[in-house]
Amino acid sequence: MRVYLASQYKRRDELRQYREQLEEVGVIVTSNWLNETSPLDGKLTNEREDFYVHTANVDIQDIESADALVLFSEDPLTGVPRGGRHFETGYAHALEMPVYVVGPKENVFHYRDRVYHYETFDKFLKAVKNHDIVK
Repeated sequence: MRVYLASQYKRRDELRQYREQLEEVGVIVTSNWLNETSPLDGKLTNEREDFYVHTANVDIQDIESADALVLFSEDPLTGVPRGGRHFETGYAHALEMPVYVVGPKENVFHYRDRVYHYETFDKFLKAVKNHDIVK
């Protein structure tokens, strides 16, 4: 199984750990953004425009090479800046791939078909290990 991990950029280091755990059980993680080195509290104006164009194109390719997208959602009652993860989730949904949301339902699109929910990463990982994820 190949998955793309989507989340707030500031959670990059946390997701690097999740990538390791998934790879230990044979899951291939296609999210090259996890290898970036930009500051976690960076603003969208910190880099040049060509960097963002390149990064967006790499992210699209990474999603297209996955079998599913795993979104690490945020509390919908908390204002969260930026939102690339929402575009990535929508793109995956348009490609008709399953979307696994780890965390709360953050917006109305998390109620659609092919969107499956896991309260925590540990519960998602357990489902992966037991081959119990919905496809």
